[in-house]
Amino acid sequence: MAITETTLWTVEKELWVENRLGLHARPVAKIATAAQQFDADITLEKEGLVVNARDLLDVLALDCPQGTRLVLRTRGPQAREAATSITSLFARKFEET
Repeated sequence: MAITETTLWTVEKELWVENRLGLHARPVAKIATAAQQFDADITLEKEGLVVNARDLLDVLALDCPQGTRLVLRTRGPQAREAATSITSLFARKFEET
């Protein structure tokens, strides 16, 4: 029986909610959709509360107005790609102002 070694990357990034309306339904749906595209465990943390980024209601429950600090953690074979994708959403302010 062969043993296959898989590299599991772990990425942690600090994110800031910069769009004026904060994380409401549309931005959270973009986060959840992006998270579902990758083979990685993806979480968001706010003030010690950690939620699965794929779970729309859990992310909404974080209550993140403009100026909120979050920690994104990704772990798995596609952790780097997942972190890049989600970080990009925040950097583009979810295509909002």
